[in-house]
Amino acid sequence: MSLLQTDISPLAGRLEHTLSTGQLPAEFSGWGSQLLRRLRQPVQIIVTGVTGSGKSALIDMMLGRVVIGRNAGSVVIDICHGDQECAVFETAKGERLQQAGVLADLDMPAGTLRIRQFLPDLRLRTHSYTELPLAGPQARQQNLLQQASGAADIILWCSQAFPDTEQALWADVPDSTKDHSFLVLTMADRQIMRGTLDGLIKTVEPVAAEEFLGVYPVAAIQGLTAQAEPAPAHDLWRSSGGKQLADGVMRQVETGRASDVDQAELLIRQFGGETADPAGRQSAVTAAAPPLTAAAGLSSALDQMQARAEEMLTEAEAAGGPQAGPVLAQCMEMIRGLSQTLEAMPGSTAVEAAREAAQDGEEMLMLCQLEQDEDAAIDAVTLLIQLKKELTEDIPG
Repeated sequence: MSLLQTDISPLAGRLEHTLSTGQLPAEFSGWGSQLLRRLRQPVQIIVTGVTGSGKSALIDMMLGRVVIGRNAGSVVIDICHGDQECAVFETAKGERLQQAGVLADLDMPAGTLRIRQFLPDLRLRTHSYTELPLAGPQARQQNLLQQASGAADIILWCSQAFPDTEQALWADVPDSTKDHSFLVLTMADRQIMRGTLDGLIKTVEPVAAEEFLGVYPVAAIQGLTAQAEPAPAHDLWRSSGGKQLADGVMRQVETGRASDVDQAELLIRQFGGETADPAGRQSAVTAAAPPLTAAAGLSSALDQMQARAEEMLTEAEAAGGPQAGPVLAQCMEMIRGLSQTLEAMPGSTAVEAAREAAQDGEEMLMLCQLEQDEDAAIDAVTLLIQLKKELTEDIPG
């Protein structure tokens, strides 16, 4: 079963118990509180870009139905899970006006500043969407983007061409956010019809390789149509670019959630004592576990990375060779997931050395991505296994 289909509430409850009873040492309490917050909230995906960049259509495509349509205007829209299908309009007068249905079918009240669209879609329990329009003076756009960087787990930047003006806006986003962000080249069908898509990709790739986790050309209308058919049109879903983007985003959601779960379990195993499981029984967490250190957390993260690397080698052998694009993308996600884990850990000599090694490994993977062939894919997977070996030798104790 996928981690996204697993109820992690019991784990969050045990971590909350560990925190509330003061069982975590002071140096780990901040880490634990941050993990608890992340476990209790859906992964936040912010879809942003300048006016007319196709944000609403992209969100509708990801949802598989028309929810926003052409009613977005210039307001912020949150798409989240709820028992009832309804929209709540927050106005400049401080009102909260609720209407049943979806925004695409509703009239927006005058003075609306923000909209919260609730849908009984189980997928929204694990990840939610926010449409953030960037309009007005550049200083205002920069301020909005900085706020989004602090709130987002993943950012999808929508653009038809990612020109210099947008590159300048994006340049100020923290690297930690860029590592979990995607450039979506929207309305790709128009570029294909003009014969300009390949040239556009070649133009933006040098910059995007440094600034984003991946670049995805997407024809959102075709992607939405593919899912709206009586039976899903798999070929159209794939050719629209929607499938590749959706798969990439969900891998990132899964990677981030798995990292949070692993770190929470690590803390609970060491400091949790006796806690109640979902059935109400008492379960003793092993008291004889070795002291939790940054080295222990690093070792756990490296074990996960090597396990997945070995799985990819096995899958490639069974398939007669690796698929360069997907393998290289997964390798990059894995090493950036390792970097994220390291950033969350208390500082130590081992962790600082690991952070530098992970950065070096990421730069080498970028070189592999330039090749985009079978040899590069194998080199990338081998690099991860070698990185694990080198860092394990440096872990004290």
